[in-house]
Amino acid sequence: MNERQATPQSDLSWRGMEPSNLLEVCSCGHGDDHDPILVESRRRYLETRREAGLEVVVAHLGDRPLGFAQTVPIQMVARDVQGEGGVFLHCVNVFEQGRGVGRALIGEVLRRAEGKGQGVVVDACADVWGFMPEEFFSRLGFSTAQARGRRRLMYLGLPAGTCLPQYLEPRYEPPRPADEQVGAEVVVDVFFTPLCTGLVSEEAAVMRKAAEAYGNRVSVREWNAGDPEVRKRFGIARAIFVNGVMRPNDDTISLEEAAGLVAGALNRPIPDQAVWDDSISRLF
Repeated sequence: MNERQATPQSDLSWRGMEPSNLLEVCSCGHGDDHDPILVESRRRYLETRREAGLEVVVAHLGDRPLGFAQTVPIQMVARDVQGEGGVFLHCVNVFEQGRGVGRALIGEVLRRAEGKGQGVVVDACADVWGFMPEEFFSRLGFSTAQARGRRRLMYLGLPAGTCLPQYLEPRYEPPRPADEQVGAEVVVDVFFTPLCTGLVSEEAAVMRKAAEAYGNRVSVREWNAGDPEVRKRFGIARAIFVNGVMRPNDDTISLEEAAGLVAGALNRPIPDQAVWDDSISRLF
């Protein structure tokens, strides 16, 4: 079969997480090149959140998984988003491009939401190739409720009279190490969403590794956006702040970059207000 040939939706079957697709779902499609610790962390998180409404819909052609979509009730989403009357489409991950699987997955998510009298909300990307592109959702009929940097909060099928979804307003102030109980010269705050990494923050682990050389001069703190109190307090889902300066990068952080951030913070004064990068960095 031509791998680029569209697959008729009637040929697809819809399943939840099961042994036939567990590795592909928990490795985000990288079944042949994955981190076993991260895969297990994602599996445990997805399993534990099912009772709270998290759903994974997997498209199968026969016994072969082609991609999946992950949704949660918008009230419990571990992101800097608030809303009502819908499910939040956290991600659509297609393992074989060009076959119409992504469109079919969105259709199935919409069908399931409509059956519950709900709509679908998505945090899409503008001018960012590959992940949750705004153009894709626009073609499917989604409308934009709010824009923030290169992010687009979009929706479709929300019940009449429902308030449109909104981004949370971020509330973060630079730490004052002299006033902190830890007494560190540099305080690193890592915000992460378990929707992506499960119960493990890879970025926090890298920052801690970079901080080892400085002993108690550097303190690294983790903030899990899956905790509603964290979202309420900060309005942030994913970011790294080093003495109040946000890391302006959306890629996975390297040890070399982390070490540079720590060294730079040791050699500059702490700003009076947090320094923000309001782009894609807080999306994932």
